Amino acid sequence: MSPTVQRIFPALLFLGLLFLLQCPSILGEVCCTVPELENGKIISQRTSSVNSCAYFYEDVVYYECYKKQQFEARCQEDGTWYPKTPTCDENCDFPPEVAHGYYEETKRLWAFAQNEVIYRCNKGYTLVGEAKLSCRSSHWTPEAPQCKALCPKPEIAHAKLSVIKHQYLQSSNVTIQCDSGYELVGPQSVTCLESRTWYPELPKCEWVIPEGCEHVRKGRKIIQCLLNPVDVKMAMELYKLSLEIELLELQRDKEKKYTMETTL
Repeated sequence: MSPTVQRIFPALLFLGLLFLLQCPSILGEVCCTVPELENGKIISQRTSSVNSCAYFYEDVVYYECYKKQQFEARCQEDGTWYPKTPTCDENCDFPPEVAHGYYEETKRLWAFAQNEVIYRCNKGYTLVGEAKLSCRSSHWTPEAPQCKALCPKPEIAHAKLSVIKHQYLQSSNVTIQCDSGYELVGPQSVTCLESRTWYPELPKCEWVIPEGCEHVRKGRKIIQCLLNPVDVKMAMELYKLSLEIELLELQRDKEKKYTMETTL
């Protein structure tokens, strides 16, 4: 190699390498341009590049939307990104809140799948409306569901209910009718509230005492306060004795009255 060639060889080699770098297709490289992202930013951007090509085949770039959503795209053989550059919908950051319920984000099968959430209700409440919402055209659709209260069946002795269910939905009304021989004490109709309680307070059906049977009522109250059979038997004997005493007193008073009337 002549001295002249030796002097210019390094410069020629540098120019050749520079030419190859400026034309990556000659080396078989595929170049992807920097993606243009709306309403977000790239969080894995290259700090420097050896040439005008920022990303090559199989390179992955990561995006972020308002520091909440993160997703990725990959440089393809044809120099395009897959999936395509997304947009960050700023009006769909937070799904609507639902009283007595909560939502869960669905798992997306691929990076740019549509945002979706599924609503669920707390224990004792049931979902009314669509459970799944999607982010479309800058808002969540369809309308958010509601979590309605479920009230337990009213338990009222000696009564019939207008509607018989295991549970009653919020705002349901139930009318109470007492069995024959019992009278209603309290409201005839009650409503299921959001607190899962009935309003007004549940009524009672009390036994209607026939005229002249007041003593029977006293005996019923005594029995209701005792649980032991021995105590019940003893109480009944004492109650029987008290009735016999009352009867003797009535007979005595009657005889006194008769004696006074005959002496006059």
